[in-house]
Amino acid sequence: MDQLTPVNEQATLSSLEVAKMVGKRHDNLMADIKTHIGYLSEDDALKSQVVEYFRQSTYLDKKNEARPCYNITKKGCELIAHKMTGKKGTLFSASYIERFHQMEQHIKKQNEIPTDPFKQIELIAAGTTNLNNRVSKLEHVIEEQLTIDFGQQRVIEKAKGRRIYFLWEQGHIDKEVHGTTRKLFGLLGKNLKDAFDVNSYRDILKKDFDEALKFIEGWRPMI
Repeated sequence: MDQLTPVNEQATLSSLEVAKMVGKRHDNLMADIKTHIGYLSEDDALKSQVVEYFRQSTYLDKKNEARPCYNITKKGCELIAHKMTGKKGTLFSASYIERFHQMEQHIKKQNEIPTDPFKQIELIAAGTTNLNNRVSKLEHVIEEQLTIDFGQQRVIEKAKGRRIYFLWEQGHIDKEVHGTTRKLFGLLGKNLKDAFDVNSYRDILKKDFDEALKFIEGWRPMI
């Protein structure tokens, strides 16, 4: 999470990035921050100002699970830097000052509204383009992750039934091996799940719906 995050127009650094900058394990930095918060909270004048230094947040780890972290303001970084000395303290101070300067310039530029009408039109057009790009990305995510709906599930169930009874009634099934249509339903269901790598046919993706129907229409037991 190597980025500056604006929170209510105030730039913050993730504790993950700060941990890298100071050469500490993230859990150790988290413990230091909790100590700082504890000290601040003991002071009547400062306890209400904790969020001006550290703000609780979360991030997603490699397993896509939410983990705790802190968004650290410039004042919070100054507090951390105050505990550091020598070369490491100097390098950290210079690093976070540069990063906050970058973010402050970015926020300032975002808040600038051009007076030229043509520039204003360009700004609106750019915003529309960004919105369209975000919508396109969202549509792509939905297409890649959305599973079939109830109506499509019913279509698949009926397609399975048609295929099994067709093979059974037309004599394309070795009835000594597959004694009942119920066994065929179980076998087709297993083959369908294996083909699309899902735990249930209900988990088939919408984008794979047509392919699943083709699979069913061409299916027959191996023996």
